[in-house]
Amino acid sequence: MKNRIGHVDIAKGISILLVAIFHSKLKMFAPDIIGSMGLFRMPLFFFLSGVFFSSSTDTYEFCWGKVNSLLKPYFATLLFIFAIKVLYLDEDLTWQLKGIFYGTGDTIKGIGYWAPMWFLTHLFSVYIFTYFMFKFTSIQKSNIYYKYFFIVTLMAVGVQWIDLFWYFKITLLGKEIEIPGLPFSFDIVLVSSSFFIAGAFLRKKVVSFTPNFYFLVISILVFLMIVIFTDAHIDLNKRIYINPIMATMGAIFGIYLVLYTSFYLNRVIVLRSIFLTFGQASLFILIFHSFFGSLIYRYFSGLGGNKIELWLAITAFLISILAPLLVKIFVQKNKFLSLIYFPVKFKINQG
Repeated sequence: MKNRIGHVDIAKGISILLVAIFHSKLKMFAPDIIGSMGLFRMPLFFFLSGVFFSSSTDTYEFCWGKVNSLLKPYFATLLFIFAIKVLYLDEDLTWQLKGIFYGTGDTIKGIGYWAPMWFLTHLFSVYIFTYFMFKFTSIQKSNIYYKYFFIVTLMAVGVQWIDLFWYFKITLLGKEIEIPGLPFSFDIVLVSSSFFIAGAFLRKKVVSFTPNFYFLVISILVFLMIVIFTDAHIDLNKRIYINPIMATMGAIFGIYLVLYTSFYLNRVIVLRSIFLTFGQASLFILIFHSFFGSLIYRYFSGLGGNKIELWLAITAFLISILAPLLVKIFVQKNKFLSLIYFPVKFKINQG
């Protein structure tokens, strides 16, 4: 079982590294390659998050558990950053505080380098949505064809409405305002939960993954053809889902490529340890990678020509994924910070 789960954890490590690469300055030097990974970067993250999802837990325990593991580190980090800014900046920052509680990428980015944390609030939405979907329907007990139909329907409806609330104009108290999606990016929950639920339905196949070389070749060829010959593109944070059929196929084959790679990385002890370390520190890398990477690059930028800029981008990326590992170690050794960044076991008194 350890070996089987090992490749899933390695896939999580690859997933968080892809996120960090996308937010790094490396994108300037390989825009086509890094951009094409967008077809499966976030779908992979949601898919893997759904693999071990279960709706068997008591409702109160489930909901508070997700608040504990996702929203607690989110609010603790951003409210701390906000408090620091309030102390040192002589200006009205009310709009930034509202942005933190609204919880979308565009409302968070106003506070600094923390926009990637939109994933925590949205993943919370996906967990809650899927939990109640499973609780109040019999979809889990349905046959495989109905499950596929259910996922395709969710995806089709979600893609059709993906930008419905994206900077949607409303009139509130006589004033026209634009809303950057729904709070916690709930407006894209149908799309993201499609990948999440697919992971839940395919749990057994993912855990007992058996690599197929011929399907690997097909996956590579199809993925390259989609990237080269179509305009398929996915950016859920920006409510972009261009050429839905090709984009979804790209996501599916991309996810398979990562699982295939993870399976064999799991057999190489050194590589296994490296990627497991990143996978187990995914929360800290997600929260802090953009801050460390941007800070290093900004501080040392302008030193020389393109070659130096490239090495600086590589260095900034490496620090962006290694520094969060040190943060994790520091947090583990601090009882107060451990309470903030790690789930705390507690029982809910339902009266």
